[in-house]
Amino acid sequence: MARLFLLLAILLAIFWWLGSRVRARRAAPPPADADVPRQGAHPDGNRRAQEPMVPCAHCGVHLPRSEAIAYQGLHYCRAGHLPDAQDRSDDRGGPA
Repeated sequence: MARLFLLLAILLAIFWWLGSRVRARRAAPPPADADVPRQGAHPDGNRRAQEPMVPCAHCGVHLPRSEAIAYQGLHYCRAGHLPDAQDRSDDRGGPA
């Protein structure tokens, strides 16, 4: 009978120890790099800085400022959306 109580005491001690480890892990703050978004990472593993997004003045699509075409203080997503490009297509009778 004493062996049964000893075995039960050892099992309870193991469960108590495992439970305290789980509670400690849940209460601990996440690692420092856990809050860094992975979507901005390059395939080689280097993370790039966040880049401001700008809307196209013609269609409103947002794109990174480095990829936008700046013209007369406005940003455009492609050359076909530039105001002078639209004027040329209207003169030819093509779609805008």
